[in-house]
Amino acid sequence: MNAASIRRFVFTLITGYLAIFGVQRLPYEFENQWAVLIPVLVVVYMITVWLDGVFFKEEKPVIAETAQMSKARTKPKKPSEKGFG
Repeated sequence: MNAASIRRFVFTLITGYLAIFGVQRLPYEFENQWAVLIPVLVVVYMITVWLDGVFFKEEKPVIAETAQMSKARTKPKKPSEKGFG
């Protein structure tokens, strides 16, 4: 796991805990509390991923740049070198 994955995991745990705590502190009695918690946790995860992208903007990976550069450097093949056909 890289640093971004660990950071997002910890951020999700913290915001998820706060969401569960907030739902449990509501003055309403829910017949099925999981029917409320699951959508809340999904929304919390989506917001967490979005906020992580806003606060910690990451540059493009170096591997992707080198792959694009290597594709640009290759010479086009002649029709006889392509293989079958």
